[in-house]
Amino acid sequence: MLMMSDDNAVMKQIVETHAPDGREVDVKPLLHLVEDILKRATLQIDTTSQANAVSADRTGHAGFVPMLDSLSYTIDRISSEIAYKALGGTDGHATTVALFNMLASYSWDTKLVLTLAAFALNYGEFWLLAQISSSNQLAKSIAVLKQLPIILENSGPLKPRFDALNNLIKVVMDVARCVVELKDLPPPYISHEVPALSSTMAHVPAAVYWTVRSVLACAALRLQASLPWDMSLQN
Repeated sequence: MLMMSDDNAVMKQIVETHAPDGREVDVKPLLHLVEDILKRATLQIDTTSQANAVSADRTGHAGFVPMLDSLSYTIDRISSEIAYKALGGTDGHATTVALFNMLASYSWDTKLVLTLAAFALNYGEFWLLAQISSSNQLAKSIAVLKQLPIILENSGPLKPRFDALNNLIKVVMDVARCVVELKDLPPPYISHEVPALSSTMAHVPAAVYWTVRSVLACAALRLQASLPWDMSLQN
């Protein structure tokens, strides 16, 4: 009962941050791009992610780039907030509330996809440098400046940590796709008055909250892997 009371208090706080201004953002192309980045970063490429990447590229010519122009500042802000708070070991709930306040005017699915895009920006850059730093001097110099280990050459000791991280990222992406697909259900055919659907939609804020919390956990794990090897192995 105490845990239920705490959960209710948390969700009440989260819902109070939600003040959508009515703007509609088609986040599906952005979600496809995020999925492609994360799968390529973790070397989990399949035909689905490649098809999604092609879809995102085609959408870009029809308005995807202008959409990114309008959202890039917000994505950069979220990315900086995640990196700063994760590195400082700030409480996950407090950081999540700060992000939800920053994203107050967006719909629930847009909050989630923008947060994922911010994470993918950092995580993709991290793995890009790790993958090419052994053969590209510019990447190697930047990796040294960022204090990034050459992961692909020293992956053994940290493999269990990155396996856990990759599994968590996969679950996060599964939930994100479900949230976006729920938002995209055609109203003429599926009414929100249907009890099963209305009950499901009522759980969307909690799903988004806990998924964002999971993204922060992923960021914290990634930053731990960026520590010098002796420090990282002690954590």
